[in-house]
Amino acid sequence: MNPLPRPLFVVLCLALMWQEPAAAETAGVFATDSDAPINIEADKMSLFRSGAQAELLGNAALAQGPLSLTAREVAVFYGTTAPRRLTRITAAEDVHIISENGREVFGDAAVYLVSAEEMTVTGNVRVINTKDTDADTLTGVRLIINLRNGTSRIFGAPKGTKNNDKSGRQKGGQSGGRARIQLKPGGAR
Repeated sequence: MNPLPRPLFVVLCLALMWQEPAAAETAGVFATDSDAPINIEADKMSLFRSGAQAELLGNAALAQGPLSLTAREVAVFYGTTAPRRLTRITAAEDVHIISENGREVFGDAAVYLVSAEEMTVTGNVRVINTKDTDADTLTGVRLIINLRNGTSRIFGAPKGTKNNDKSGRQKGGQSGGRARIQLKPGGAR
């Protein structure tokens, strides 16, 4: 089979990206074992009187299966009826998610909905591959990760949102309101 001529390949890639301008998708890189225990550490932990919430402050770190998350602040929420089950985890300030396969996510905040097995990272979102410096880089303002199958979708800010600074650039140094990917020729996909 002959490879596509480079100009045709570029046009084909642009046509595919044009159909869904606000989102890009990555495949199977953030899956975890939702039945695995979640190990939690922090400089300070507080359990609220109701028992439905715990607060983790300072170097908070969580790990479940092949994924880990660090942030300055994490809140853990439980249901209010017995048996109390973990329902949601929120993280703020310097959110960093690491997958054992080398993919890493950086963002301003994250919410993990346990029953939906879904994590949403917001703010200045960046997805990189630390095991391959030639791999693609994704950027946007919102990343939704399906932890069941590991797929993720990254979104840009809709036009007219307040995610721009005074110069009109998207907060975090991105221009415009679109999700972006930097493709590196010859890099891993």
